[in-house]
Amino acid sequence: MRGPGLAVWLLAAVTAGVSWAAERSPPAKVGAYYFDGWSGGTNKIHLTPRLMSEFAHRQPVWGWLDNTAQIMEQQIELVADHGVAFFSFCWYWPEEAEKQTPLNNALEFYLRAKNRSRVEFCLLVANHGGFRIGPKDWDAVCVKWIKLFKEPGHLMVNGKPLLIFFSSRDLLRSFAGPAQVKVALDQLRAKAIQAGLKGVTVAACCTPGPQNGWDNLDYLALAGFDLFTGYNYPGAGMRGTSKKQAFADMMKGHEDIWELFAGKAKLPYAPAVTIGWDMRPWEKPDLPADRQSVYYPDRTPQAVGQFVERAIDWLDRHPDKTPPERLVLLYAWNENGEGGYLTPTRGEGDVYLKAVGEAIRKWAAR
Repeated sequence: MRGPGLAVWLLAAVTAGVSWAAERSPPAKVGAYYFDGWSGGTNKIHLTPRLMSEFAHRQPVWGWLDNTAQIMEQQIELVADHGVAFFSFCWYWPEEAEKQTPLNNALEFYLRAKNRSRVEFCLLVANHGGFRIGPKDWDAVCVKWIKLFKEPGHLMVNGKPLLIFFSSRDLLRSFAGPAQVKVALDQLRAKAIQAGLKGVTVAACCTPGPQNGWDNLDYLALAGFDLFTGYNYPGAGMRGTSKKQAFADMMKGHEDIWELFAGKAKLPYAPAVTIGWDMRPWEKPDLPADRQSVYYPDRTPQAVGQFVERAIDWLDRHPDKTPPERLVLLYAWNENGEGGYLTPTRGEGDVYLKAVGEAIRKWAAR
């Protein structure tokens, strides 16, 4: 992010009638998804024997658990020092009667962190199996969200707090269609305005097609979403049937996805960047080949840095297809089990975080 100089330039540009495209694009705001599966309450699920043995090199420098405010403060320093502007915390609302879950602990650590002002935040509502949100939950979650929207440092898009839904398909299913989702989102916005905010910018994680039924981008626009983005696209650009794929092909697959959004979506798009994918630590070693996930063993810091640069270049080429804040969403800060992580690790150090930081600085210096 840039300081007051940007605001001065903006005022001068508006006064002179100069558009961004005619002069210079505004700074990209690069953020990273934050998955809180490491707070100690879900060890049996996430800390698998395979992760801690065969893939032990992925262990963060602070250990497998990030269950203290001090570790959160350390993470904030790391991302802020490397130009990452915000965390998008995966946020969970259990379907069971008990709504407290350790999967939301990281957000609480962030809210208590002494240095939280260095990094903004928003929510990725993880409304997938076990955490699907429907009409009966809506009033309760609106109260929770609006309280968080009013926290200092909440990420704003078009002057309104940003809320991202992981599974737009499940939201439409829970509400039985786009019309009912639009009613619910309009209620959320009205409640936010009553609370002194300007509304809410709501984003849907999705793909650009081919799509049927509730995956259709037009349906999502009718449902009242303001913005499209993604969590990850691990299968993008696959060649053949081998589970072992080339990272360069996945990068090209992402660029194809971004271009499809630019060409067919009625709403703006914030590019999602899958900086890595290899979830073998969470799969059994004897899993049949046809049930194994694709993975990219050849990812390098250089390639990850280039990936981020390409996302920012896409923003430059499509200034009318993305929100004014020019968001880029990285998957992820700490999906160490799935292979999408920037956290400094005991086996690899901070090479991936440095590569992303250099890509952001390189763009800013152009």
